[in-house]
Amino acid sequence: MGPKIFKRTIALIVLSLTVSVSPKLFGQSKHTYDNVSIDSLDADSWSGIVFLPEAFHQKVPFGMRIGSQSNDTFTDGEDIYGRVREVGPHAPDASYCRMSWKPSGSDTLITLEWSRVDATTVVGRITAPSKFQFVLETYFPAYFVQAGGRVSWDPDHDAQGFYSIDDSHQSILGERYFNNVFDTTARFLVTVDRPTIGTGTYPALADLRNTMKGSGRLISSIASEPAVSTAGLEFATKDSTAHFVANLGWDRNELSQQANGLLAPGKIDSILAEKAAAYTAQRPSVKGLFEGAPEAIGNSMFWNTLYAPSNGLIFPSISRSWATGWGGWVVGEWDCFFGALLTSLEDKAQSVAGIKAILLAQMESGLVPNAAAASGITAGRSQPPVGSYLTWKVFQRIQDRELLEWAYPRLKHWHEWWLRDRGDGQGWRDGNHDGLLEWGSDRGSSTGPGGTGFMQAAKWESGMDDSPMYDQATYDPKTYTMNLDDVGLNSLYALDAECLAEIATILGKDNDAKTLTSEYEHQKQLIRDKLWNEQDGIYENRFWNGEFSKRLSPTNFYPLLAGVATPEQAKRMVDEHLTNPKEFWGTYTTPTIARNDPAFTDQFYWRGDIWAPTNYLVYEGVARYGFNKVALDYAQKSYDLFMDSWRGGQQDNEQYHADGGNGGGNTHYTWGALLPLIALEQYADENPWDGLRFGTLNPSSAGDFRGIQLSGHSYDVAIGPAKTVVSRDGTVRFEADAGVVVRNYQTDSSHLSFHVESDKPVHLTTHEFESGSLQVTLDGQPGGIVQIRQGLGKVNVPAGTHSVKLAR
Repeated sequence: MGPKIFKRTIALIVLSLTVSVSPKLFGQSKHTYDNVSIDSLDADSWSGIVFLPEAFHQKVPFGMRIGSQSNDTFTDGEDIYGRVREVGPHAPDASYCRMSWKPSGSDTLITLEWSRVDATTVVGRITAPSKFQFVLETYFPAYFVQAGGRVSWDPDHDAQGFYSIDDSHQSILGERYFNNVFDTTARFLVTVDRPTIGTGTYPALADLRNTMKGSGRLISSIASEPAVSTAGLEFATKDSTAHFVANLGWDRNELSQQANGLLAPGKIDSILAEKAAAYTAQRPSVKGLFEGAPEAIGNSMFWNTLYAPSNGLIFPSISRSWATGWGGWVVGEWDCFFGALLTSLEDKAQSVAGIKAILLAQMESGLVPNAAAASGITAGRSQPPVGSYLTWKVFQRIQDRELLEWAYPRLKHWHEWWLRDRGDGQGWRDGNHDGLLEWGSDRGSSTGPGGTGFMQAAKWESGMDDSPMYDQATYDPKTYTMNLDDVGLNSLYALDAECLAEIATILGKDNDAKTLTSEYEHQKQLIRDKLWNEQDGIYENRFWNGEFSKRLSPTNFYPLLAGVATPEQAKRMVDEHLTNPKEFWGTYTTPTIARNDPAFTDQFYWRGDIWAPTNYLVYEGVARYGFNKVALDYAQKSYDLFMDSWRGGQQDNEQYHADGGNGGGNTHYTWGALLPLIALEQYADENPWDGLRFGTLNPSSAGDFRGIQLSGHSYDVAIGPAKTVVSRDGTVRFEADAGVVVRNYQTDSSHLSFHVESDKPVHLTTHEFESGSLQVTLDGQPGGIVQIRQGLGKVNVPAGTHSVKLAR
C-alpha cells in the first residue's frame, strides 16, 4: 500500500469513527466519569460551585451559585466579591467550605457552607434571617476561544446542553451532551429543601439577573426561550436555614433518590458538622504566639482557587477580581511562585499546579513572563527571578521529585536568559555589558497586556510598578533596559544560581551544580565590588555613569537573602538602615521606600505602602544572617499588620499603608498571606543554608504550631521563653528549657548535630537515641560522654551560639 493510499484509508477510518461512536470505544462505561473536579472554580462566583467532570476525553462543566435578595436589592456573582465578610475554612479537597457576605443595604450576615461528600455530590446549607430570599442559579461555565487562541470561560456562551425545572419546582436538572457520543448524557441535579417562591429558565445568567434586579421575582416558566443555559430557584430560609444537594450522574431518578435521602431532616447539618471538625483537626494550626496564622493562609489561598482551561490546571489565581478582569484566570510570575509556597503548607496538588501554571507560559527564548492569563501573555518582560528559591522551598514541604525534574530545565533556561546574547552581541538584561543586570522590556513584534518597549513596561518587570527608585532612571531604546544596575535584581539572580545548584545536586546533575555554584560566587563578588557603598553602609542601585542612587527600598536588603553581604556589611545594613525608625522601622515594617524619602508621603502602591512579597524576602535575609531578635520583631510586626486587617474585615490585602490597614489595592489578594507565613517560619523552616531550622530566641509568650510538613516528616513545635519542644511524626525528639534557635539539625542512627543559640545557659534533651553512650563535641572540642537512659540524653550548653555534635 502506497503512502497516499495509506493516509486516505486512515482518514476514512477516523471519519467513520466520528460519525457514530459507542462509549465502549473510549474504553469506559457510559456510567463512569474519568475524573471530576469540584470547587468554587469560577472567578465571578465566590458563592458558587463548579462541577468539572470528564468522560470520553471531554469536559462538560456545570455551575451553580447562590444570590440573595433583600430590600429590593439583588446580589449575586461578582457583586458578592466586595461584600465578603468571612473568608472561612476551605479544605483543598473541598470536604468543608464556608464563607459569608453582607448583601447590599443590610448589616446581616449570610453564611454559605458546603461539603463535597463523594466524587460527584455536594451538600450545602445557607444560614440567614427569614427576611431574605435566595436564588439558586445554575449555568454552564463553558469554554470559549478568544482571538489569539486563548481559552477561557464564559458563563453566557452557548453550551451543548440545557436546564429544566421539575414539577415540584424544587429541583433543577441540567443535561449536557458529548460530541460524537450518542445515547449518553451527563446529568446534574440541584435540589433544595424549601418550597420555591418562583422559578425560571433563561438563555443566560444575564437574563436571570435582569429579572431579579427588575421585578425581584423569577418568572415561573418561559416556554418560548430558544435556549435554556440558565435556571433558577427562588426560596426563603426556614428557622434561618435552607439546605441543598447538588449531584452529578447519568440517571435522573437515581440522582433524585440520592438527593432526597440527603435532604432528610438533620442529615446535612450532621454531615457539615462532621466535615468541619475533621478538617479543623487535620489542618496546620497555631495556638498562642501567632495564633490563627496558618488558618488565615489556607482560607485565603484556597478560596482563590480557580481553573485555567488553557492548561487544565487548578490552583489559586492572583485574586478572583483580577481573574475576572483578565478573562477568567491570571497568574503573575512571582505571585505564582509565592502562591505555591503558601499552598504547600496544606496541599501538594495545587502547589505543583501553581508552579506549572507560570512555567508553562515560558517563551522560547527562556523568558518567564510577568503575567499569563486567559487574555494573553506579557511576552516582552519577565519579573523578579524568585522561582528556583521558592521551588526549592516548596520541594522541602511536598517532597515531589517529579516536580523538580520537570521544573529544573525550565528554571535553568530562564536563568540563562537574563544574560544571554539576544543575537546582536547584547545581553537581554545587561545593557552596559558590566555583568550586572537591569530591568527592561523588549521591543519587537510580540505584544501583550500593557504593551512593551518603554520605561513603564520596564518598571512592571521589576514588580514594583511605580517605585520612586526608578523616578530618575531612563529607558534605553537600544538595550531595552533601564540605565540602572539594580541591587534587588542582581541579588535575586545570584540567589537563583545558588538554588539552581541545590536543585541540580538533588537531581544528581553534578556538573551543572559546579557550574552554577561558580556562577553564584562570581555574581556575588561582582555585586560586592560594584554596588556596595561604604560611605552609606548599604548596597545601592547604580546608574551607568557610576553614580549611586540614594533612594532606598526593601530591595536594598536583598544582598542579605542572597548571602552577598559580609557579616560586617550585614550588621551595618540592619543597624543603620533596617531598624532605623527614620528609614524603615516602625510599628509596622517595611515600607517600599524609606520613611525619610520625599515620596514616602505619597502612600500609594509602591510609593511607601508595605507589600508582603518584599517583606518576606527581606525577612529571609535577616534570618539568613542570624539576626534572631530582629527576625522575631520583624515577624511580629508583619503578623500584626496582616491580622489587624484580617480580623477586622477578613481582608488579605494586595498592599498595606505603612501605618496599617488596606493600602488601596485588592482586598482578597493571595500574596498578602506571606505576612503571617513570616511569623510561622519563627517556629520552623528549611532553607539551603540553614537546613532544618526551628525555635525562637527568647519569645515573650508561648505558642504551639502543629502540622508543619518538612522533608517528608510532620513536625509540631512548641516555643516559649522557657521552652523549645520539637516532635517529629508524633514523637518528641528535642527539648530545651529556654527559647532557643536551632539550625542545621541533622540526625541518623549514630549521630546528631546542630547549631544552637540561646540568651542563657540551656539544658538540652535529645530523644533521638534509644540507648548507649555518645561522645559530645562542643564547638569542635570534646565535651564529655552522654549516657542515653530510657531514650533520653541530656547536654548542657552555655549561653551564646554553639555547634553541638553527639556521636557513637
